[in-house]
Amino acid sequence: MKKGFIIFIIVVLALGVGNTQTIVVTDNQKLYNAFDRLLIKFRPNTKIHSSIKPYSVSDIVRTSIEILESDREISSRDIEDIEYILKDNIDWLMYIYGKDKYDEISKKIAASHTGFLKYLYKSSSSFYAGHHKDFFIKVDPVINFRFGKDIKSNSYIFNNTRGFRISGLLDKKIYFYSSLYETQQGFLTHINRKIKRDLAIPGQAFYKPYKSSIFKGAQGYDFLNAQAYIGFSITKNLLMQLGHGKVYLGDGVRSLLLSDYSTNYYYLKFDTRIWKFHYQNVFAELSETSRERISIDTILPKKYMAAHYLSFKLHKNFEISLFESVIFSRNKGNGNRFELQYLNPIILYRTVEQFTGSGDNVLVGLNWKYNIFKGGSFYGQLLLDEFNFSKIKEDPTWWGNKYGFQIGFKYFDILKINHLDLQVESNIVRPYTYAHRDSILSYSHYNQALAHPLGANFKELIIELKYSPITKLMIRTKALFAAKGEDYNKFSYGGNILRSNDNRPKDVDGNIREFGYRISDGKLRKIAQFSLNFSYMLYHNYFLDFDTMYRKDSFEESNSNFKEFSFSFGIRANIDNKCIDY
Repeated sequence: MKKGFIIFIIVVLALGVGNTQTIVVTDNQKLYNAFDRLLIKFRPNTKIHSSIKPYSVSDIVRTSIEILESDREISSRDIEDIEYILKDNIDWLMYIYGKDKYDEISKKIAASHTGFLKYLYKSSSSFYAGHHKDFFIKVDPVINFRFGKDIKSNSYIFNNTRGFRISGLLDKKIYFYSSLYETQQGFLTHINRKIKRDLAIPGQAFYKPYKSSIFKGAQGYDFLNAQAYIGFSITKNLLMQLGHGKVYLGDGVRSLLLSDYSTNYYYLKFDTRIWKFHYQNVFAELSETSRERISIDTILPKKYMAAHYLSFKLHKNFEISLFESVIFSRNKGNGNRFELQYLNPIILYRTVEQFTGSGDNVLVGLNWKYNIFKGGSFYGQLLLDEFNFSKIKEDPTWWGNKYGFQIGFKYFDILKINHLDLQVESNIVRPYTYAHRDSILSYSHYNQALAHPLGANFKELIIELKYSPITKLMIRTKALFAAKGEDYNKFSYGGNILRSNDNRPKDVDGNIREFGYRISDGKLRKIAQFSLNFSYMLYHNYFLDFDTMYRKDSFEESNSNFKEFSFSFGIRANIDNKCIDY
């Protein structure tokens, strides 16, 4: 199989067409917030399907210029957002439109500089950019220095990230990206508890304990994060990408289908865009567990994911998408291999799973978004893991009816205040969703959820308010409420997706219970969290941050409460200020 795959890659490279391709945008939430506003407020006729992320630079640039040069009425603040987006990607514009358009836009948004030490920062967004006839390369530093304290536990929280990003283009056909971040980080108490339970840091892989030599008592973890991919066009409408990274499907704060919560994984991705359709196939190699759980220096056992996502843009204001994914492993008695039948990009995975013996974990889902009025958008998701209509009629509390749904709303410029934006989102997932009788086949990677970070058996409400009075300043406040059923008495109540479905509680006769499972059953945990963030951009993608947060975790059965009140200050460059809620 490996030999055939290598031959396939060589043939595809040889047949690659001359359409200019560009990298996808990651680690820039400011850009995504600005671009999301433009898509919903101005509703351009674009090929972009907003639920398929990350976006490509070429899509973002073309859409932004189309809005800027249209006859729409655009506020000065929205124009500033467009200028930020174009500045952030100015070095790619030459390869998308050509030199004349590059010169025109550069002058219009003042993106060109004389440079520092002749070669550095010759454009506002690139530390170094090298333009050649058949080759382009862009290099940027990455830093994230943060320090603060959790007053309740009297413990330090800190972040010390250094790294770099390299991206480029070869022969106007092949684009590439690579990043490497080295981090020492001290987390809040509730995150440390989860790390100790799952033996995994959210969004990261291998780690080791760390103690600061500067601040006495400051301790946390030391870890390395790498991401890289290469991509090119197979045909005019078919794009291929091979890499080590993540995919996000959805329009919300969370995704119940496929999120970016877990650590990076190795994937092969195909994107087909024809007419009003965007069809994405993802084939990924995942880790069954974390290295820390095995605790020996060995190759981690593998499992695999195959997913396809078909999005249809019925109207510029309405998108609807179908999702299907399967998690499988062939380690036991069959060797560590990929199930070749799942390579079929258009077959229903449920039929293949039944054909091979119904031993795999198949999920199906639906995503939708509707821009109901100017500046407002409704969105949502439905996720089905297992579902039996006859059991619903008999008793809706049957354990095997595993599903989740999301409903959300975005509204920009509320009360007619420019750049005062509101987002409200609710997520509900039934017990045992994403889990499997074989715990290896849970919807997870490296002991981290591939969808919602809470796993299953929860209700969640998120209210987020953002205000940007000037382009360089973002004020963000978020309230989060959740109720989740945790395991106790050695039984699984369906909240921890890493545990087997078969470890359910027993009835009075000693049999495994079949009915009586409701959302948040088990050891009830209630979460209330309030956060406030100020972020000021000193220079393009260089930020000063201030964060404060209050959190309360309460467990009703044990009548115990855990409270956190923290604050931190930081400076960062070319990286997001990511918040880990769970």
